[in-house]
Amino acid sequence: MAGASVTQDVPYRALNGWLALVLAIPCLALAALTFLGGGVLVLGRGSAGSVFLFVSAGALAAGIVLLAGLITLKPRQAAVLTLFGRYHGTIARDGFWWRNPLTAVAKISLATEAQETKIITVNDLMGNPITIAAAAIWRVQDAARATFDVGSYHEFVSLQAEAALRNIASTRPYDHDEAETVGEEAGDAKRRLAEKATRVASLRADRDAIHADLIAELGQRVALAGVVVEDVRITHLAYAPEIAGAMLKRQQAGAIIAARRQIVEGAVAIVRDTIRRLEQPEDGHSGIVFDDQGRASMAQNMLIMIVGDREATPVVSVGTKP
Repeated sequence: MAGASVTQDVPYRALNGWLALVLAIPCLALAALTFLGGGVLVLGRGSAGSVFLFVSAGALAAGIVLLAGLITLKPRQAAVLTLFGRYHGTIARDGFWWRNPLTAVAKISLATEAQETKIITVNDLMGNPITIAAAAIWRVQDAARATFDVGSYHEFVSLQAEAALRNIASTRPYDHDEAETVGEEAGDAKRRLAEKATRVASLRADRDAIHADLIAELGQRVALAGVVVEDVRITHLAYAPEIAGAMLKRQQAGAIIAARRQIVEGAVAIVRDTIRRLEQPEDGHSGIVFDDQGRASMAQNMLIMIVGDREATPVVSVGTKP
């Protein structure tokens, strides 16, 4: 075990701690009895007194060694052992164990942990400043790497989570709608950037894809520390305060335009269907015959009534009847 790599867990064959405890108690009792017997013989000038004292010292040393090597591990906890500065193995099983008492012990939690990044400001793919934060769920898989390959695996995961979040946020657009609008209005360079933005997942709409990218990015970064990333979720996402007002107006304008477009499309369909039904004969009655001017006037008045935010005029021209 002494020559094993410190970047990979090596199981340590620990002995049952209860067995060591059962052996330690008789050793200590034997040490006490032989010490008392040896002291009596020495005081009585017996020749066997030194032998009893020697046995007492050996039994006492054995008992101390057995007690000093005991170690208790909780569930989801590991102990990394070093002997004279060299990695000696890892105990990754919960329970009561005995190991070489000369080894130094560093206990590492293998339980799942959650860690949230601070809110950071970063420019998205379109160059807009946004504020974003995420929470990472991770656990230590390789206790030796977490102990030796990084100074503090908690700080290492925290820094790498922020770096991964910055990288993902800067290579994704905040929203696809914004990229499409910019692509329509901007020049060639900006239009190419907008086309690229529409091909990748957006931070606001494509959360599942963004979370998968964050898990892969962070998992690759923290593998050095023997850490496995189980999940990463965005907990905060917004435009930076300096552009939040302008972006809100832009979103409101987009919503109004979309609503108006839907109203106009519906109104055109209603007008077309109405004129068509008026011109068709029904129940023995001939339909209304529109000339071009009458049809245009009818369409204009109906569109005003449907689309406009005012009451209909009292008279609506529908053409002439033969």
